[in-house]
Amino acid sequence: MKIDYGIDAPRAVFYLALCGLAALVIAIFRLDFHLGIFFFPHTGFYYPGIGMTGTALLMLDYSKRGKFRHRDRLLAKIPWRGDEQVLDVGTGRGLLLIGAAKHLTSGHAVGIDVWSQKDLSDNRPQRTQSNFEAEGVASRCELRNEPAQKMTFPSANFDVIVSNQCLHNIASSAERDQACAEMARVLKPGGCIVMSDLMHTKHYAEQFRKAGLTVSLEGWYPPLRILYAVKPATSP
Repeated sequence: MKIDYGIDAPRAVFYLALCGLAALVIAIFRLDFHLGIFFFPHTGFYYPGIGMTGTALLMLDYSKRGKFRHRDRLLAKIPWRGDEQVLDVGTGRGLLLIGAAKHLTSGHAVGIDVWSQKDLSDNRPQRTQSNFEAEGVASRCELRNEPAQKMTFPSANFDVIVSNQCLHNIASSAERDQACAEMARVLKPGGCIVMSDLMHTKHYAEQFRKAGLTVSLEGWYPPLRILYAVKPATSP
């Protein structure tokens, strides 16, 4: 079976590339035009065209190469034993979950998602399951259809929680805070959270600190930042 982890934010990549190429065509072929009383010289389209096309290429490069390096960076921060119970929040096609499962021997990995097509191309559990089987980790992995802000797991259930570019897709700030609270709730004492996102990482860190976790932040694949949080082994 073919392993395929998809294109992140496929609509954004498509429209950035389309608009960027259109702007470059206007600039290169010197297509000045009028729109009502407004005049648009072709010279004004060079930099927008380069910027949008370049951004689309960088996003595509991340989907095809960068996110694999980023996954390895995230997982390397975890002191694996092999018996961990792992949760991947916003698992998508399973890149992070499968990477975690390869560190397990007697442990188990669970991935949750709401399967949004705009966040990842062909994002559906059947594609993720086929990746489990192709990567040889199906016996150690499980998928659930549930949102990060309303988890059904019991408290203190997971040794490790991982997540990459998930929480910013939750539109409401209050619901993002609830997702952070849920992650802290289902984490075992002594467990860790390793996650990254495009935005709001400082705010996530504040929410985890409010929940009693020790948090550190670092930069990595621009513009992503990595958040590492540890829950105290014993309650205060």
